[in-house]
Amino acid sequence: MSDEQVVVWAVLGVSVVLATVIVAFLARKSSALSERLMRLAVSFGWEAPQRVWWNGAIRARWRGMPVELRHMGRQKGVPERILLAVNTAAPARIIVKRRGGFMSKPMTLFGPPIVEPMNVRDREKYWIRSNELMLVERLFSRAEVDPALEPNLIARFDVVDLGPKQLRILRAIDDSAVKKRFNRPFIRFTRDYELIETIASEEWQLVVIVDTLGLRGF
Repeated sequence: MSDEQVVVWAVLGVSVVLATVIVAFLARKSSALSERLMRLAVSFGWEAPQRVWWNGAIRARWRGMPVELRHMGRQKGVPERILLAVNTAAPARIIVKRRGGFMSKPMTLFGPPIVEPMNVRDREKYWIRSNELMLVERLFSRAEVDPALEPNLIARFDVVDLGPKQLRILRAIDDSAVKKRFNRPFIRFTRDYELIETIASEEWQLVVIVDTLGLRGF
């Protein structure tokens, strides 16, 4: 065997070992996160929670409705996020995001238009889109809605999307606004499990409140 072949095989061997170590490390991190999300699901009162192997989501049923809790990793230009989805029913669609200046104004070429309900306590706080203004006003007439909505809309990536078939709450984890809100260091090299659990719990509190409103009663 020539010296060149020895070098090639050595490089290949090191590459395989390194790849194995990386895969094992990522699998361990994913397993630790899944265990925490599973414990959260149990604490929420979900029935028979199970982990989806291909995306790491936790799926179960709650009061007969399918529910899902999913961690979403950081991508280019998009922070780490946590998604909570509940298959519920609403007579119309409502999308709420936090205002952050003119550039934060959502594009309405597709989907419901921007509405400005008169009974929102701080009308400059949110961008609200809906195809049924009366539903929005009745929703915000409930005193418990705004205090539960406000902590779920911190970063510009955060959104509460209540549709005819599903309620989706998507929140950023490692965004600068979120770190400032929870007094977290700007740079962190390990996953912040405590923050993930806190954010998921705040999302769930909003879900419970929306469910208790009896949307079909609007």
